[in-house]
Amino acid sequence: MSRALAKALTSQWAATLYAAAVSVGLTFLLGRVLGPAQFGQYSYILTVASIFAILQDGGFSTLIFRETAKAALTANSDRPPLMSLALGHLGATTLLGLALVPLFPDADNLPLGAAVAYYALFTAAALVSSSLKGHNNFAAEGLWRALSRTATALCVGIALLFPSPGPTAIFLGLLAGQAVACITPYGRALRVRPRLAPTREVYAPCLAFLCISAATTIYFRCDIILLRLLTDDPAAVGNYAAAYRLIEGVIMLATPLAHIFFRTLRVSLNDTAAFKHSFTRMLGVMIALSLAATTGGLLLGPYILTLAFGDKYFDAIPLLAWLLGSLPFILPNYVLTQALVALGRERAYALLTVLAAVLNILLNLLLIPLLAAKGAALATIATEATLCAGLALCFVRGGFGAGAREKGMEKE
Repeated sequence: MSRALAKALTSQWAATLYAAAVSVGLTFLLGRVLGPAQFGQYSYILTVASIFAILQDGGFSTLIFRETAKAALTANSDRPPLMSLALGHLGATTLLGLALVPLFPDADNLPLGAAVAYYALFTAAALVSSSLKGHNNFAAEGLWRALSRTATALCVGIALLFPSPGPTAIFLGLLAGQAVACITPYGRALRVRPRLAPTREVYAPCLAFLCISAATTIYFRCDIILLRLLTDDPAAVGNYAAAYRLIEGVIMLATPLAHIFFRTLRVSLNDTAAFKHSFTRMLGVMIALSLAATTGGLLLGPYILTLAFGDKYFDAIPLLAWLLGSLPFILPNYVLTQALVALGRERAYALLTVLAAVLNILLNLLLIPLLAAKGAALATIATEATLCAGLALCFVRGGFGAGAREKGMEKE
């Protein structure tokens, strides 16, 4: 491992471990303070807002990361900077989201409005992260994430001091914390003039990335929404959400590695042999990590779950065991998808994620009425396994060649 890679990975893992520790601690605290029913409501609002956040991002975070890693669109001086276009898109979609809030039940209006506003700033922070990582400033990006997580956690902690805090107070705390982070010097990349200037060269890849994000979030999050709609037990939603938080913790730890892998693949785009070698090595690492995480989760997961959330979440233990079966597919999928995006073949990836989302919704609609939360867990495993098979087929059939559009950029 080179010194530069070791430094980048160390800084990213340090930031991720810190952010994960704070996030997990905050989640455990919320679970204990709110109880299963209110924690289920909070998880539902969070899920709905996170799905809309896909539109707020619009695919710009991925585009900024990719194009700053290997300049292509960014070399076009006749177009406003990508950050300006991203912020213009973010502002317009956030106003749209706030206008749609009254369409939801009255009880959800305040927390959902606060959640939409929070995700606007959360998305802005993600744009800063994408720019820093694209420029190979992984250490600075790690500090930025740590700062953001600290500010939001502190403000949520203050919100919990109020009498009978609920989802609205929590989302207002998150909003205030993210605002504090964005006005610090680390957020200076956001101090550009927002612009709305839709062009094909920008919005064509953004549309593919938007579809990918939307489909991925839908099949990661629709289980919570469908559990809320198809079951009469709010506690079942809270138990499932608690179990899934541990799976998300594993994914969070693997994310920095995947991002560093992505930049390595993107930079080696013109050297097919180097690209293939890096891809094979990275895939092997993710497979090994997935097997280790699954085994460790089966052995230690029940103890971690009850220790963190309390004995009232005992019913979440069997759900965790089922959800762990998705990790051997989720983590290798990270490398498969990053490689496709690096090659400029995001259209194939987008198609597969849309199909996976449709499959996941159908499976949840079929299995939740029969098996409740266990059905949602089985739907997750089946969806990730199907996506893994489809992604692998892309490389079997298409090899490691770049997409037609990407080849055109390289020739220019």
